[in-house]
This record gives sequence, C-alpha cells and structure tokens, in this order.
Amino acid sequence: MKKYLLLCLITLFVSSNAHASFIKGVTGAEMAGVLVEVEFADGSTDSGIWFAMSPTAGGYINSTWGLRLDGDSHGVLDSANNILAGMFVLVNNSNLDIMSLTLRALTAGFVFDTDTNDIMLNGSGTGMGMYSPNPTAMVSYTDLYMDELYGTMMISSTLGLAEAGGRVAFITDVDAIGITQEVPAPSGFALSVFLLAAMRFSRASKR
Repeated sequence: MKKYLLLCLITLFVSSNAHASFIKGVTGAEMAGVLVEVEFADGSTDSGIWFAMSPTAGGYINSTWGLRLDGDSHGVLDSANNILAGMFVLVNNSNLDIMSLTLRALTAGFVFDTDTNDIMLNGSGTGMGMYSPNPTAMVSYTDLYMDELYGTMMISSTLGLAEAGGRVAFITDVDAIGITQEVPAPSGFALSVFLLAAMRFSRASKR
C-alpha cells in the first residue's frame, strides 16, 4: 500500500513547462490579426488589422493606403529570373508622404526573427532582418519576446518612407509562435486533498 501511495505521489508531482516552438514559412495569408499602423507627414496616423486576401496573400488596404504580402515572409529568390518573391509592399494613395510603418505582431501570435545566422539555437531557424531598396529606410524593434525575436517592428524614414502616390517594398522574416503545453504540476491545495484522501484510505485498509 505504501509503495502504491508513493508511486501516486511521484506521478502527481511529475510536470513539465510550457515552451515555445516556432513555425517558419509564414505567408501573407497566415498573418491575420497583426495590427498595421502608418504615420503621415502631417503627424496624423491610421491603422488596420491584417486579413487574408488569397491562399498565399494577406494584408490591410483602404482607399488611402495599403500593405500587402504575397508568399513567404522570408523571401524566395528566383535565381533564374532574378526575382525576389515574398516582399511586403506598402502603397500610398494619399497626398501626404508616409513617414513610418509599424507592425504589431506579438498579440496575434507572431514575431520578427532578426538573426540571419540563428546563433541563438532557439528553434526559430535562420531569420532575416528588414531589408528595403529604399536606402533611407530605418528599422527598429521593440517588445522583445526572446533572444533575437521581437513582437513589434517599425520602419521609418526622415525623408519619407513611401512618398505621396508612391510605394515601397521590404522584406522581413516573420515566424509564428507555437506553444507546447504539457500537464502542469498540482497546486498545493490539490496535493493536500490527495494526501488526506490517501491517509484515510490507508487507515480504512488497516481496519
């Protein structure tokens, strides 16, 4: 009986922690829920929620501006035709320059992987920091999730990120956060109830 109770107690104490895994190859269609914000030259701002547009594309668009990604956010180089697919494209249909673009991805379950060499070995794989053909575009990351992974990215330019009536393209690697949740350890109350029941059962067995 004592051996049985000991085995039960050990089993009850066995637990493991929830830990994050990361899903590579996130497409534009899979980034639903990301908050997209822009700031114009006059200081005004606008925002919208990312949504799927096709099996591989997604973004946010209105009559004034829009952001779209078709394909994998990591980017895929077609070396035969020298074409880089998987670029975010910010379109500005307003009469004011867009000075900055902010993507708030963490609350939607995504992070920006900024490490090209994956030296952290956290399972996120090889990342890619933001790259844009616009030489004045600057990037900053906030909402650190872990290591080189951030929840928010802002791209800006003092000369205008996307001029009025124009557009700008860029690449940045986005990973989805997958949580592996295992059985948690028992609470102190649950353990007390178990021990009390075990003691009563033991006494009843002796009688």
